Amino acid sequence: MLVKILSSSYLGIEPFLVEVEVDVVNGLPIFNIVGLGDATISESRDRIRSAIKNMGYMLEPRRLIVNLTPANIKKSGSQFDLPIALGIMLGMKFISDYRGVLSEYLVMGELSLTGEVRRTEGVISGVLMAKSQGFKGVIIPETNFEEASIIKGIHIVPVKNIRDAVNFIELGEVRSKRTAYNFKEKELLMDMWDVKGQSTAKRALEISAAGGHNIIMVGSPGSGKSMLAKRLITILPSMSEKEIIETTKIYSVSGELDEKNPIIVNRPFRDPHHTSTATAIIGGGRIPKPGEISLANNGVLFLDEFTEFDRVVTESLREPLEEKRISITRSLGKMEFPAKMIFVAACNPCPCGNGFDEDLCTCTPFDIRRYLKKLSGPIIDRIDLYIEIYRLNENEILKDSRGDKSEVIRERVLKAREFQKNRFGKEKLNGDMLNHDIEKYCVLDKECEKIMRGAIRSLNLSMRTYHKILKVARTIADLSSSKDIEKSHLMEAITYRKN
Repeated sequence: MLVKILSSSYLGIEPFLVEVEVDVVNGLPIFNIVGLGDATISESRDRIRSAIKNMGYMLEPRRLIVNLTPANIKKSGSQFDLPIALGIMLGMKFISDYRGVLSEYLVMGELSLTGEVRRTEGVISGVLMAKSQGFKGVIIPETNFEEASIIKGIHIVPVKNIRDAVNFIELGEVRSKRTAYNFKEKELLMDMWDVKGQSTAKRALEISAAGGHNIIMVGSPGSGKSMLAKRLITILPSMSEKEIIETTKIYSVSGELDEKNPIIVNRPFRDPHHTSTATAIIGGGRIPKPGEISLANNGVLFLDEFTEFDRVVTESLREPLEEKRISITRSLGKMEFPAKMIFVAACNPCPCGNGFDEDLCTCTPFDIRRYLKKLSGPIIDRIDLYIEIYRLNENEILKDSRGDKSEVIRERVLKAREFQKNRFGKEKLNGDMLNHDIEKYCVLDKECEKIMRGAIRSLNLSMRTYHKILKVARTIADLSSSKDIEKSHLMEAITYRKN
């Protein structure tokens, strides 16, 4: 008897429909799975056998052939366990689908040897695809319910074991009464107020948050670079429902979700170690998966000790910083991962770290030149804001020189972003402006044009850097609630490129 059940897999983060065909016939007892499955899928045969047996069904010696179509696309993951098991049970007539449920529902789930349905990766991608293709609903593990519940307009059937799935197919019963997940943002225990002094750096981070600008901080050890970077997410706006779904989808495919964190409701902050490989940062692998740059989508990617990262890693950031996405081509095809994040880098001014204090610095000019060569021109050219951070003096350390709390700064950021929303008519920031946007919204008067001419000559600015100064100036004007870019806005923007 031939049975067909629908499931889902994904390439990169994009899902595709998989038809699980199960043929149960008399003959030599074998169990083969074909259709370009990986080792996880091949090993599922023993899991499925034991799961069905331990649910109380007696498997007869039959010839079992399972085909995963389309057969020309490599498939991976454990989500096919449940649909294969149900297909075998239907083929052996242990159960019946007289209600036609399995033609209207997508099925995903990993099985344990006891028949329990366990959490699997990429469920939200399958739910999104099921909704877009007009399916009535999805049958998924109970532990994936919160993740799937953020997609509205489709029936979610959470099952704890095979028996729950059978009860729904035959009787329409749904045992679980779990409610949808709360979208409320989790409280952050950090605040910009925690950082004493560093008013210039805080101002630069406010501009970065308001306009979505990349930033690099060069400073002495212990000056507060890491503290400041980690608190950038505290002044960013809350994620929209669209951003929550997009970010959760990436984390689901990457296997980064669990029962404690089923949905990404806070803007992500990723800070990989400087020994991370290019694949870990950018993404890829034999079967390409998102890297840190995509896991930071809609949030912040922080590379501390930037100069200590492998040059291959730093140079591979060129395209994603400019395009806000990363394209990876493999034999499986071309996959695109989003990289719409604020990039924050931090490093020391020299190998010993005391380059801003001549009395303490032990580096030779040659050492400093070789060290700073690690920051290539093309990378610096793609970063909007450059700031130097110095150690606090005794007055700043001993006195209360903290400045505004994150809540206050965030209000200013929200106000500036509202100007941008009204300007562009969509979720677009000044840092994402294209050339025609710059020509339309970054018009300089004669005085500002004169200042800009001088800056181009003295700083030897490239066309890209010129545009970045205008974008930053536009954000500073928005923070000041100004319709036009004024002299003070432009002058402040230029100071972030002088070094």
